[in-house]
Amino acid sequence: MEIQGYKITRCIGQGGMAAAFLAEQTSLGRKVVLKILDTSIHDSPQTVERFLNEGRIVAGLQHPHIITIYDVGRAGNQIYISMEYVDGGDLKSRLQQQKTLNPAEALEIVRKIASGLAVAHANGIVHRDVKPGNVLFRKDGTPLLSDFGIAKRLQTDGDLTATGVFVGSPNYMAPEQADFAPIDARADIYSLGVILYEMLTGMKPYQSSSVVDVIYQHREAPIPRLPAPLAPFQEMIDVMLAKDRERRFPNCEALMRYIADLKRTKGYKDLAKTAAVPEFTTTGTFEATDTTISSVSLDRLPKPPRVRRAVWIALAGAALAYGAVYLADRHINAPPAPPRPATAAELEAPPPAQTGQAAGPQEREVVSALLWLGQHSLNENRLTAPPKDNAHYYFSRLLQLEPDNAEAKRGLVRIARGYAMLAEREVAQDHYELARRYISIGLQIDPGNEALLVLRDLATPTSHGFLDTVRGLFKKS
Repeated sequence: MEIQGYKITRCIGQGGMAAAFLAEQTSLGRKVVLKILDTSIHDSPQTVERFLNEGRIVAGLQHPHIITIYDVGRAGNQIYISMEYVDGGDLKSRLQQQKTLNPAEALEIVRKIASGLAVAHANGIVHRDVKPGNVLFRKDGTPLLSDFGIAKRLQTDGDLTATGVFVGSPNYMAPEQADFAPIDARADIYSLGVILYEMLTGMKPYQSSSVVDVIYQHREAPIPRLPAPLAPFQEMIDVMLAKDRERRFPNCEALMRYIADLKRTKGYKDLAKTAAVPEFTTTGTFEATDTTISSVSLDRLPKPPRVRRAVWIALAGAALAYGAVYLADRHINAPPAPPRPATAAELEAPPPAQTGQAAGPQEREVVSALLWLGQHSLNENRLTAPPKDNAHYYFSRLLQLEPDNAEAKRGLVRIARGYAMLAEREVAQDHYELARRYISIGLQIDPGNEALLVLRDLATPTSHGFLDTVRGLFKKS
C-alpha cells in the first residue's frame, strides 16, 4: 500500500471499517497515524460518509485535549485521515493494568477531557462514544479525546446510522441513547461520569453478562454508591449519572466549575493527601473560570428516582419470553479480532422462536438490541463465531422475531459478502481448501451471492495458479 507523501511502517490497529497504520509524513519527517478506509471493500455511501465525517469534524476543533487531524485525502481506492501519533497508550489499557487511578488523577483526567468536550459542544458536536478506549495519552500524560467516528453535528448532520440501532458503547451509553431519543451534550457528560466511576472503583457502575441487562440498568437501576473513602465524589457521580438529563450538569463548563469547587473542599483535600497526582507537563488547558456560566446548585437538584419494581418484573418477563441475549462484558470491550470462520457444521442456528407471544414494548426492545448486537459483531469481524456471539446468530435470531426485518436481511448479505472477500484473498494465494471453506459458509447464508458462485469455480487446485485459471475461464467464453 502506498500513499503519496507518506512512508507506511506497519499496521497498528484493525477495526471492522478501517485500519490504522504508523507512518512518516516525509515532507516534515514526523510520525503520524494513517486511518485508512478501503472503498473497494467498504463502498456504501453511509460508510464513506461516516469515515469522512470524523476527519471533517475533528479538523475543525483546535484544543490541547482533542486529537489533531493533519490531512484527509484519497489515494486510489483508499480514503485516509492523517492524524497525530500518540504514544502514551490509552485509558482502557491503563485501567486494565492498574485497576484504579488515584482520585486526584482521575478528577484531573475528567476535567481535561471535559474541557475538550466543551469545545466540541460549543461547535455543535456531540461525541456519542466517550469511553476509556477513546481517551489517549501523550508520553507526558496529557489526555486526548479521540475517535469522533460517530460524532454528530446537532444542527446539520443527519444521523449517520439511520437504522434505529444503538449508537455508542453499552457500558458507557446514556439512557437517552438506548431510547433512540434526541441527544445533546449531556449524553457525553453521562459517559464521562461512567468513566470517572470506573477510574475510582476499578469497576463499571452497571455489570451483567447480558448487554441487554446492562442497557436496562443504565436506564432504570439506582446509581451505585461509592465506597466510604470516596464519599466526596458521590454527589458529582449522582449528577453526572442522573437518568433524567435535566438533572445532570447542563454543560461541561458547569462540570468544570463544580470540579474547581470540589478541589477546595476539606473532604477532597484530605482524600488528595493520600494520593498525589503525577507531575505531568501540560499546557493550554481550558480553564473553567473562563466561562460565564454559573455552577450547578447541587442542593436544589432533585434526587434520582428509585427504580420501579414493575419495570424489573416486565424485564424478567421479557427475558423469559424472548430469551436473553447474552454478551459477556469482556466481549463488549474486547478489541476487534480477525474473522474466525466456522465449519459448515458450526454454522449455528438460533434457539427456537417462542410462539403465542403478543408483540409489545419488550419485544421491540429485544429487536433493537439484537440489531445493535448484529451490527456490532459485523464491525468487529465476528461473522459466524464465536458461538452465540456473532453477527449470523444475532441476525438469525432477529429474523425469528421479525421475519421481514430488512436490516437483518441486509446483515446476512454483508456476512456472505465478507466471506466472499476472504475466499477471494485465499484463491489469489492458491489456498484453495480454506477458500472452499469460506465459500461453503457464505453460500449457506446467501445461496445467490454471485461473487461466491464465481469463486466456487475458481477455487479448484490447478498446476497453473490463480491468474492462469482466470485466463482459462475467459478463453472458454
